[in-house]
Amino acid sequence: MSHKTDKKNKHHEKKHEKQTNNQLEVDFDTTEELEIDDIQDADTQKWTDSLQQEIDKLAKDLAEMNQIATKAQHDYINLKMDFDSYQSRTESRQADQKIDTLTDVVKKFLPFVESLRKSLDTISEEMRDQPLATWVQMTYDNFLKTLESLGISQIQALGLEPDSLLHEPVNVQPVQDEAQKWKIIAEFERGFVYNKWDIKKVITTSKVVIWQ
Repeated sequence: MSHKTDKKNKHHEKKHEKQTNNQLEVDFDTTEELEIDDIQDADTQKWTDSLQQEIDKLAKDLAEMNQIATKAQHDYINLKMDFDSYQSRTESRQADQKIDTLTDVVKKFLPFVESLRKSLDTISEEMRDQPLATWVQMTYDNFLKTLESLGISQIQALGLEPDSLLHEPVNVQPVQDEAQKWKIIAEFERGFVYNKWDIKKVITTSKVVIWQ
């Protein structure tokens, strides 16, 4: 009986030892798996941190490039505005210089044109068909057409109230009719004005006689 009991006890001890060994193996495997998981988690976190750093760096670089692009665009717009303004001023100065040159040249031969006009005024109706009178009229008309093609026209005066910019009174005549007072009744010398492309410049004023 005792022998059987011992045998049974030994059997239980072996069984228990086997279970213990199996449990130890399981615990070891579990510990090893946990250590591997920890290593993998650490590697994953390290890779994630590295990736996040790269993303942050790229985001910073992108922000800097956007800032540089914005500044470059702003500088370009300012530069273009300055250039357009300079070009406009240059073109305006060149246009003014051309007009000044033109009016200076025209002003030199306007006395000749005025002489032709006064000559025509002194020719009687009977002499209008004479060759000399015809030549004077044709020459005068051609001068006026040439001036008009350059943007230069005669200043209108007769019957108008004098304009201080266009008309220069050289004489006054008394008049009883109140409606005629301060009206131009005669031209002593006809004036000319340049008027083109919204630019108006008096070359010579009209010398006029006014009712008073």
